[in-house]
Amino acid sequence: MQRKTLVQACALALGMVAGGAAQAQAVAAFDVPQLTVYVSGASAPDAFLQSIATGLFQPGFFSYQDDGGTPTILTDDGRSYRAFFGRMQTGADIPASLRGRTVMFIKRSRGGSVWGVNPIARAQRQTVMNITAGTCALDGAIYKCGERGIDPGLPGYFDPSNAGLVADFGVSDVEPAVFKGPFNVEFGQSELTGAEVARMRVRAANTLAMGLVATNEVPSTTVLSRSDYGSMLNGVTTDWAAIDPSIASGNTQVVVCRRVQGSGTQSAYNHFFSNFPCQSAFQGNVPPARMADSAGFNVGGTGTQLDPIQIDPTAGFTVVENPSSGNVRDCLARAQSRTAHTFRGDDGLWYTVQFQNSTDPFRAIGTLSHDSAANATVANGYTFRYLDGAGSFNIVSGALISGPGTGIAPSKQNLIDGRWDFTAELTFQNRGVAVVNDHGDNIPALAGDKLTFFTEFVRRAGAPAFNAPNWVAALPTNFDPTLPANVGRTAKFTRSGNTCAPLQRFF
Repeated sequence: MQRKTLVQACALALGMVAGGAAQAQAVAAFDVPQLTVYVSGASAPDAFLQSIATGLFQPGFFSYQDDGGTPTILTDDGRSYRAFFGRMQTGADIPASLRGRTVMFIKRSRGGSVWGVNPIARAQRQTVMNITAGTCALDGAIYKCGERGIDPGLPGYFDPSNAGLVADFGVSDVEPAVFKGPFNVEFGQSELTGAEVARMRVRAANTLAMGLVATNEVPSTTVLSRSDYGSMLNGVTTDWAAIDPSIASGNTQVVVCRRVQGSGTQSAYNHFFSNFPCQSAFQGNVPPARMADSAGFNVGGTGTQLDPIQIDPTAGFTVVENPSSGNVRDCLARAQSRTAHTFRGDDGLWYTVQFQNSTDPFRAIGTLSHDSAANATVANGYTFRYLDGAGSFNIVSGALISGPGTGIAPSKQNLIDGRWDFTAELTFQNRGVAVVNDHGDNIPALAGDKLTFFTEFVRRAGAPAFNAPNWVAALPTNFDPTLPANVGRTAKFTRSGNTCAPLQRFF
């Protein structure tokens, strides 16, 4: 009996040594992970994904981005997907069940927030980055990869061979209840029923500032009121001369670089400027302008990648519906630089906006949250602006760039104090019940290590320590903004996860 116990003890000791050695083994870029976690939805977390990955993974983890559907063109990469793969750290701040394990974490941003809501509740297959040695190419320190699968609403989606992946959890700029038809539902889909919304466990993480943004060609002395900005987004005002009489030459027509329907960013703008879907019996809403409202919409092309549908912005008022924030940024930059803007819409068709048709830059506004602050520079052709005043503002440095600096500055302090009330509260959601999806797959409720990863990711996303950037703040319902460690990183006001509610002071 003693001999048997000794042999068992030796075997256990050897196993522990072997396990430790295995945990110390180097990880290769295309090893099979012990755990794969797929999150889809809002692009807002993309700004701090690298920071969170650095805090979760041991040094030497791998990074991946989509190739934009154009493997030979590098300028459009990374707008739709990002991923990280490596071995989790083993410190006390990492959940015990995840320590030392190899994890592939994939984040989809294409299509925006609603892809972190409807496909979560319905457990639908959706496109995902195809991370394999045969489909990815190393570009510097990042692997650029294609995608696999077919999204709901597109031809071939119901085919059993659809290689899409069901996302484990989603993220959205606004809570799931906001995604209602006809303006906040993605292409080819219907809004969730009350029963479908109830399938999800929803957690608010932080508050994100939305912004007023314009190309350099719009003078920094031009006053942008809430009503004027909204009237351009809604297609009521189509010429800049109506807002600023000094704009009398060049391209005076308004260009709107907005997001597609179903984007959480777009939904936040629809709420703030169009009152959708918060109407009541006494107050209605105004439809946001669509791409088909463009004066020069569809002047040629069939919608393929080689023959995109052409939009001529010189014809007059122009609206561009972009599938990601990266595409909105590109739209603004190209409007200023007068170069063609090509993208794939949420309908699967390709479009080109012919900004090159003019010798003058275009005066464009956009729909971007403040997490695009690092990209919004004079050098890139567009900047964030003051609300109900005039001026161009650098959100990263917190300083006026040019103009008089009147009105409300899009600063971190104004976000915390509730003066900048154009905000959205980021929510994360996962399935709390099993769901049989369109393909007959029985997808269980999120549980086990995936639920642990979800909880840890949301904790980090909402903590004051991860809300240092000037465009986000932790919520006062989760953290006390008066504590020294939280000052300057936690808002005093919140809508308590209800977009249609007014900001209310908690501290």
